[in-house]
This record gives sequence, structure tokens and C-alpha cells, in this order.
Amino acid sequence: MIITAVPTHVITGFLGAGKTTFIKALLQTKPVDETWAVLVNEFGEIGIDAGLMGNGNAQVVIREVAGGCICCAAGVPLQVAVTQLLAKAKPQRLLIEPTGLGHPQQIIRTLKSDWFAQSIRLLSAVCLLDPRKLSDARYCEHETFNAQLASADILLAAKADLWQEQSQVQQQLQQFVAKHYPQKPWLVWSQQLPVPSALWSLMQHPGNDISAPSRQTSSLLQPTSEFNIDADTTDEAFDDRGVLFKQHLDGEVCSYGWVFSPAWVFSLAPLLQWVRAQQVMRLKAVMITADGIAACNMLDGELQVAELDDALDSRLELISREPLDAVLLERQLLACAAAEY
Repeated sequence: MIITAVPTHVITGFLGAGKTTFIKALLQTKPVDETWAVLVNEFGEIGIDAGLMGNGNAQVVIREVAGGCICCAAGVPLQVAVTQLLAKAKPQRLLIEPTGLGHPQQIIRTLKSDWFAQSIRLLSAVCLLDPRKLSDARYCEHETFNAQLASADILLAAKADLWQEQSQVQQQLQQFVAKHYPQKPWLVWSQQLPVPSALWSLMQHPGNDISAPSRQTSSLLQPTSEFNIDADTTDEAFDDRGVLFKQHLDGEVCSYGWVFSPAWVFSLAPLLQWVRAQQVMRLKAVMITADGIAACNMLDGELQVAELDDALDSRLELISREPLDAVLLERQLLACAAAEY
């Protein structure tokens, strides 16, 4: 039997760079007669990105690996997850989204190993960055941020529709790339527009070899081999209130996540007020409200809200550098429930 290696792309970038939005845009380019698979790795325990992708296409198979970084543990979690996904979906193309808190060098090395020599054809890796963060030392001087850029074949400056000082941001971006990554192709993309044809063409080129990372390069995450590859939160038991809480403490960051049964319907206005009040690294949510399904995405206080067509339950996750009072947060969240439900 002839085995056709599956074209595979790694889509990387720091927290809030726009990876999930970009993958949604890529899925819009999928030929109708093809099946694509998406492997999403999330730092938190509950898994939200699949819901944010809003997939209603039977020919798109999305698999989540929550609770850590699949770049750790010598690539074993990645081997298991990819092998299972290829066997289940039998896709014509595979997209892999690592967590924004990890570096993808180990992922790329694993995908280039003998294990996947016959099943994976690794194409250009794309790293998204929000160039507005280049003036913020928390990002541009962060080892993980720079390791992600260094590992990519293509740099994609995202969220162009949100740049308030277009010329200033563009100039800063040009100077940054010219200084640090002069050999890498880079493009600008607005999340309101389709994937540029020039970018899609570049993505079909073979991925370059990844050199060994320097001693200074490290993931924000602690290596671990404890990954629940087959985890599906919807199969886990809610408590008697219809609430499931999980937290993940790993190295420098903490995640706090809640899943609410579909019986919980939230009031949108107080919910968004609560969301805006959270001073955390990142907040993601898919929430059933009396006004519809709200998808929330917040980074550094910048909140984006969109409406989704459907959701099986409500999910919210916070990522913070500091420990949070989970009991208080849950009490505040439940107070946002709509009174009439």
C-alpha cells in the first residue's frame, strides 16, 4: 500500500498573537473534497480553542491536547496525539497549534524524526506576532517569544486592522525583522481578510532545519509527561451545580478554567464587565448567554468579543503570572448568571 505523507504546518506564536484566528482563516481555504485535521495544544486544562474555531464542518477534525506543552517530554505526547489524529481523520492536511507559552523547536524536530518519515511532510512553519508588542520588554525580550520567531520559516505580523498608528508600527516591525531575522520572509495580515495568496504559496515550501537552541532558550513550561491525550471535558462529571473547575500550575504561570453545563445561561452585560475587570495575562471564553453564544478573547486588557453559532457548554479560562483566588472568581462568575434561567 502506498502511503502519502500528509502536508503539515506548525502555526506558532506567543499568547494572543492570533494563532486560532489565523487557523480559522486557513480552514476557509480548504478544498471541499479534502479533510483537514487540527491539533491544538493548550496550557490550560479545559480546552477552549476548538470552541473558538467554531467548527461546523464534518471534514475538519479538531483535536485538543490540554494541560501542558506537547513540546516537552521528549516529544512522546506529540507522537501519540499526531499518530492517533492521522489514524482517525485520515486528513489531506494537518495544522498544529502549539501552546503560546512553549517553544516549537522540539515539535519540529519530532515531526522530522524517523517516526513520522513516511506519514508527515513538514512544510513551512508560520509564527504570528502582534508588532504592537515589540515595544514591550515583557514580549520582545522574552526567551520564549524569540525562540518561537527563530524556529519559524515565515513571520506573519497579525492584527493589522487593530494598529492605531499604522506607519509607526510598520516601521518598528521592519526594523525589528531587519535586525534579528533578515533572512526570513514576513507579511502583514488583517484578521478581517482572507489568507493572502502570497502567504499560502510560501507555506507550501519545505520547512527549514531547526538548529539546536542555545542554552538561553527555554519554555515557560516545566517538562512533564503527564498529558491526558484522550481528555474530553464534556465526558467528565460536573458537580451538583453543573460546574467543573480545573487548574494547572506550571512554572511561572497558572491557569484556572471552568466548564458550565448548558443549563447555565449567563447575562452578557455583567459577564463582560467581569471579564474586563480581570488583570491577567490572558482570558478566553465561550459562553452561553441570553443574547447568544459569546466568544471572548482578552490579552493585556484588550478584549475582543464575537458571536458563535453554537456551543455544547460554557467554558472560561484565565492565565495569570500570579496565583488567583479561584473560589472568589467562581462566586463572581456565577453571579453573572441570567436570573430568568
